[in-house]
Amino acid sequence: MSSLGARWSSARVLILILLFVACDLYNFNNDFTPTGTPFNLNSGINLIAIAGDRRHFTDNGLFTVAMVCRTTGSATVADTLPPGLLFTSRRNSTQHIIVLKEHRFTVGASNTTVIVGVFCCNRYRQIPTESDTFDLGPFTDNYELRQVADIVRNKNIANDLGLVQRAVWMITDSTGLNQAYIDSLNALPGESGS
Repeated sequence: MSSLGARWSSARVLILILLFVACDLYNFNNDFTPTGTPFNLNSGINLIAIAGDRRHFTDNGLFTVAMVCRTTGSATVADTLPPGLLFTSRRNSTQHIIVLKEHRFTVGASNTTVIVGVFCCNRYRQIPTESDTFDLGPFTDNYELRQVADIVRNKNIANDLGLVQRAVWMITDSTGLNQAYIDSLNALPGESGS
């Protein structure tokens, strides 16, 4: 009987593990697709390319992309990428990505590379590399992604990038945010001066 009891105990543990994994994979077949309103840069900026970037790091995203731009004239031009802006992957095998912290930048008359901190939106796809290219936009219409962007807008997330990334994946690839995770995001420290 002890052998049968040990097998039943092992089976229960296996069932619990499978249930946990199944809950995390709940949305696996409903691969996240960017939807929302179009976004355009300042008309004085010419966007040349957006590619994955694994050489740089920021305090505002677990991953980065390199946006190559230049002005359409000779003057320097500024713009801002808003929280909730998506970059749509051109490859089905690569994750779409999202900006969760406002990113201000300035572009000159020659090619300027802007490094942007982002979070990935398709956990079961590949992380962007330099060979992956993206289209700018849309600005997400996903309520929960906008909620995360609103929560972290004035938070210092530099030491908690993994927590924020997990929140994004919970929305895009799982069952959505739960109150415990919302509370954890709300508990992040504020930025200096906010």
